[in-house]
Amino acid sequence: MNEAWSDARARVSGLYALGLYLPGSLAARRLRDRSRALRGVRRGHAMHLPQASWSEVLSRRTIRLVATDKANGNVNLAELGVLAQAAAAVRPGALIVEIGTFDGRTTLNLAVNAPDASRLVTLDLPPEDRAAFALAPGERQYVDKRAPGARFREAAPPWSGAAARITQMLGDSATFDWSPYRGQAGLVFVDGSHAYEYVRKDSETAFGLLGPGGMVLWHDYGRWEGVTRALDELEAERRLGLRHVRGTSLVFWRGQ
Repeated sequence: MNEAWSDARARVSGLYALGLYLPGSLAARRLRDRSRALRGVRRGHAMHLPQASWSEVLSRRTIRLVATDKANGNVNLAELGVLAQAAAAVRPGALIVEIGTFDGRTTLNLAVNAPDASRLVTLDLPPEDRAAFALAPGERQYVDKRAPGARFREAAPPWSGAAARITQMLGDSATFDWSPYRGQAGLVFVDGSHAYEYVRKDSETAFGLLGPGGMVLWHDYGRWEGVTRALDELEAERRLGLRHVRGTSLVFWRGQ
């Protein structure tokens, strides 16, 4: 497959993700919720953050989505599109930080859509390391995997150039020395452990990493109890203006 065709297909995937997939999945979710309400069935966790559409918090840009096949533990296609929009909005030269690499699918898409002058660092907990806090039930499977970042390490042209701007780091996000990166990030994506203690700690880390006007996005709000409780409490305590991105499990915040 030549590079021009790869680029064209990636652009189409970006258009599809936010133009068709997200509206379609949102409509389907509303139908499911109504059906469950009629049957007295409740799923997920109670959420208290106000919602906003992705286009209310981010300007629309042309994005490219690659490695779109989804594995268990990946963000869905609409979420990948929103994250790509956030990466495209980062000012040139600003750092992008990802807490929780997993297989590197999101990492690669952040790099593909970020300005060429931006670099990315991504941190993942290696299986042999002992976690500082207890992991959430059921998430050990996401730690016990082959080496993190496989998708960006295996990226072929034309995406290998973007992948070369990614630095893979290994360690526990709660104890890692983030000091070399403080105040430099234009975007931090928090998608590490779903345990409450980790989400609170990773959120404070994210705020410290941001430069002026930087953004934070969290994943799995409403899906994992620890994430949902941590973000609801954070907003109640500090009135930051967190927004749940409608139709996704993402939460968005932009600093001053």
